[in-house]
Amino acid sequence: MKKAQRWISLIAFVCLFAFRAAAADSVTTESVTADPTTAVAVHARGGLPHLRDAARHGAGEFRVAYLGGSITAAGNGWRSLTTEFLQSKHPKLKIVEIDAGLPGTGSDLGACRVGYDVLRHHPDLVFVEFAVNDAKAPADRIQQTMEGIVRQIWRANPATDICFIYTVSAPQIPDLQAGRFPTSAAAMERVAEHYAIPSIHLGVEIAKRVAAGTLDFKGAANSTQSGRVFSLDGVHPTASGHRLYFQTIEQTLPSFVDHAEPRAARLAAPLDPENWEEATLLLMDQVAARTGTWKQVSPDDVNLRGATKALLPPTWRAITPGAAIEFTFTGKRFGLLGIAAPDNGQYRVVVDDQPPVVATFFDAYVTTAFCRQRDWFYPAALADGPHRVRVELTDTVVDKAAIKKKAGKPLDDASAFTGQTLTLCAVMVVNSSKK
Repeated sequence: MKKAQRWISLIAFVCLFAFRAAAADSVTTESVTADPTTAVAVHARGGLPHLRDAARHGAGEFRVAYLGGSITAAGNGWRSLTTEFLQSKHPKLKIVEIDAGLPGTGSDLGACRVGYDVLRHHPDLVFVEFAVNDAKAPADRIQQTMEGIVRQIWRANPATDICFIYTVSAPQIPDLQAGRFPTSAAAMERVAEHYAIPSIHLGVEIAKRVAAGTLDFKGAANSTQSGRVFSLDGVHPTASGHRLYFQTIEQTLPSFVDHAEPRAARLAAPLDPENWEEATLLLMDQVAARTGTWKQVSPDDVNLRGATKALLPPTWRAITPGAAIEFTFTGKRFGLLGIAAPDNGQYRVVVDDQPPVVATFFDAYVTTAFCRQRDWFYPAALADGPHRVRVELTDTVVDKAAIKKKAGKPLDDASAFTGQTLTLCAVMVVNSSKK
């Protein structure tokens, strides 16, 4: 009898071990993958060990930053819902939100501004969201910029938790329904896999509901079934759309905390040596030379209406043609952070002895009520080394009516668009990483 009981106990133990092993394999398959093209909603990887330790061992502030585009910047959206959730789950901590969502911008500008907009506020956790705004960027460029963001964060503080958040736009839905990540998320997943960063693709559940016919990805504001309308424009979620996004986060974050793994104090070798770890912003007061007529712009200026004021560095406006800035840097890439507004003019950029390049910050999205920070990167390849740059306001009049007409948008008040100035917030440089 005793021998039979021992056999029964042994069989039970083996069955329990097999069950736990199978369960562990199931979690691993769902949460960690070496194939970044397969559309899996949740990849736990190393989790969020800093949040776990803070929740277990202490009280005080826990600072959570959200670096992304307009979907992150939206009021009462997934960002604020996540902050409220973290506070409710960890009542001994004081969750402090750092909103670094800047509409219409991608991970290239994100890599340049993460220091100014995020790291100087000493975050404990950083959510990074650029999958929609990076949709048209080359995959290798996305990988380089996202890796640059990661390496800057961990160079500043290796303990900081990072989580990648992927949102979705209408053109990306077919990829998700076919079981694969869109190009931008796939490139970001390569970085996440290399650094064991947890990631959540909020679009996977949305694509499933659209395929099942229970959700309209794009619908009218006056729909009789407004609760099933995810967005009005195919990009930006409605209030109910943001709640659907948050449901995935709510179901996922606790597992990132509970199953977090210790993080190595030493930063891993780069995935791509061309990553943007050395990207930064040079504020206008740091630019070496400013000539001609420039005036500092007041935050309540009429040509800043709609701009994200909380993320606006000290901003200057060139008033007269010929007004210029000059600066030097050592590297391969640089750009300008300016304001897209009704009073935009044309500017000319000359690098070393290269032919001049002309551009304007004005585009079809500009209205008298909607101005915004907009980035511009020098389009030509540069040798890795020292460069001298001159940016000058020209006397060429920008045909704003033609730009708006080409996009099918009227010029709402022609008299408000007559200005021809250049408004700059900062210079972006990607310095050489060579020592």
